[in-house]
Amino acid sequence: MRLPRPALPLGSLDQLLSQRTHGFLVAVLLGLVALVYVNSLDASWIFDDLPNIVNNPRLHLSSLDWDSLSGTFLGTRDYINRPLAYLSFALNHYFHGLDVLGYHLVNVIIHALATLTLYLFLLKTLQLPVLQGRYAEHAKAIAFLGALLWATSPIQVTAVTVIVQRMASMAALFFLLSMLCYLLAQLTPDRQRRLLWLGLCALSGLLSLASKENAVMLPVVIYLFDLLLIRGVSRARLAHDAKLAAIPIGLVAALAFTMADPLKVVANYGYRDFTLTERLLTEPRVLLFYLSQMLIPTPDRFTLIHDVQVSTSLWSPWTTLPALLFWSGWLGAGLYLANKRPLIAFALLFFLINHAVEGTVIPLELIYEHRNYLPTMMLYPFAAMGILWLGRVLDKPAQRGAVALGVAVFIGLQCYTVMDRNSLFGHPLLAWTDNLAKAPGQSRVHTNLGQVYSLMGMPKKARDTYEAALEADKYQRQQLRAVPLGNLGNGYLREGKLDKAKEYYAQAVAINPSSIKPRIGLVVSLMGLGELDAARPELEAGLAQLPDSPGLLAIYGTLLFKLGDYPAAIDAADKVLASDPKHDIARRILGESHLRLGHLPEAERYWRSVADTNPNDVEAMLALLKLADLSADESALRRAARRLQAIKQDRSWDTLLGHLERMQARNGPVFVADPKGLLPLIERALADQPG
Repeated sequence: MRLPRPALPLGSLDQLLSQRTHGFLVAVLLGLVALVYVNSLDASWIFDDLPNIVNNPRLHLSSLDWDSLSGTFLGTRDYINRPLAYLSFALNHYFHGLDVLGYHLVNVIIHALATLTLYLFLLKTLQLPVLQGRYAEHAKAIAFLGALLWATSPIQVTAVTVIVQRMASMAALFFLLSMLCYLLAQLTPDRQRRLLWLGLCALSGLLSLASKENAVMLPVVIYLFDLLLIRGVSRARLAHDAKLAAIPIGLVAALAFTMADPLKVVANYGYRDFTLTERLLTEPRVLLFYLSQMLIPTPDRFTLIHDVQVSTSLWSPWTTLPALLFWSGWLGAGLYLANKRPLIAFALLFFLINHAVEGTVIPLELIYEHRNYLPTMMLYPFAAMGILWLGRVLDKPAQRGAVALGVAVFIGLQCYTVMDRNSLFGHPLLAWTDNLAKAPGQSRVHTNLGQVYSLMGMPKKARDTYEAALEADKYQRQQLRAVPLGNLGNGYLREGKLDKAKEYYAQAVAINPSSIKPRIGLVVSLMGLGELDAARPELEAGLAQLPDSPGLLAIYGTLLFKLGDYPAAIDAADKVLASDPKHDIARRILGESHLRLGHLPEAERYWRSVADTNPNDVEAMLALLKLADLSADESALRRAARRLQAIKQDRSWDTLLGHLERMQARNGPVFVADPKGLLPLIERALADQPG
């Protein structure tokens, strides 16, 4: 029989918090979350927000029917991927478009709910029978201070302020909610209510997994929680559990082996600039860095992309072996304390278990701060226990005052750093220049900053920054080297320097053949240079990857038209219209291809639809003028000529028609041949006006 243990000697702060009502403490927690994150509400779109939300048409809902909603479940993949998170982004877009305020409000509310859930979970956990003799009297103080330290830690900023990282915060919220429901089920004597709580536990777990895959560790964590803090550890229980768990663990392992082929995981390291062994050696140093960020939460230590030296052996860099020994000791302490101090053991093991998915064998980037949102939930309560214990151990009022002041200063520093980080996210230029100062050797930082300069209309700064990215030549995966090359190609293409654009696009495609944008740029450059035969295989390689892409098919149709293969051009344009009936380029291809083949009614139909959509379109009116002449329809001829004269206004015919000729000279998307050659026909039609 376990004897009651003496109460932990906690400080006067504990007594003060214990006298406060739960409502007051919850109000303080939520109020402080709102205060430190209020300046995040206008933070801009940044980094992974762009491909996942801003440039992801699957999330841009125009209706809330089932087909539209279920289409969001794919995210950016060809299979269901984090469906709950992507659905939440899609609903934000439906109601708010691309106005960031609504998205940030949801993110802050999720963080507030996670803070409240953590407080309640800690409060109930500390009142468990196995812990009552040690912690029950101080449960309110530990739960409050632990939740407060966690909620205001700057290591959570990217999970809250970077919109797309709602995936991490939402998964953590439902993860902890599932654990709370499991705990309430164990504390409920009524069988029906217990089943209800267990059902909610399972539902919350599924919602967590639907937000992000690292929630797969939830069953392991719940088992550990049940073993350490509800039933208690003993050899007999471990042996019994091992027998019961053998079959389900085997089934799960077989399923995991089938779904995540280990050979495929190893093969994916071919895209990284580090090996599996190097990742396993580096991650202990990364985890130690995370821990140091929590202990020293100053603004200079936080950023989006960190520059981490890869560990190539136990001695390179020298900190590799000490980091491995530190975490081995951490794990050993967690196992050793399992029976003596189960709550401390659970906190230590919780951190490691919840870093296992993103911090071990899967070939992900080495370091991101948002990965700590869930794992740190049990560390800060552990710190709170130490703070309150220290406050009571010290017997002099001055010493206790120093501890209280130190805690207040630490929390104030955390809050300051959170708000400082939020302010940097107010504009991408601020965020990326700050990141560049902290990680100047990372090519990806230069690339992202270059994209900001490009969007701000600063092409020279953008080009210099892309060149700096290539010079640094340090990427998280080698395929990212294609991005600054493609962006340099974009800049030269906009300036009309097609030879330079072609050179950079070709390099980008060689590095990452699966990247569509630089391949399209290469095709456009080749077409502009008149190298149509060279453009065709490049475009067909892109279509092999995305055979139904309207954009690629439209360019392909244009190329086929330029090559004089009008039937094939019509076929490509028909495929475009099948998915996008109002596609402008496809209708022009169809109109002029049918005209060249002598199919005048079809040609007139498509060119008329272009003119109806674009009443001031010169090319469409020239095509209709030409069709009227071929059909000997004088009335239609005069109407087209008058319309062209109205479009011209006080400009010269040379100015009006010269633009089309110049575009045609560089094989641009112009289909009507010899625009200036139609000027005599226009003048005749205008001269033949009746009366």
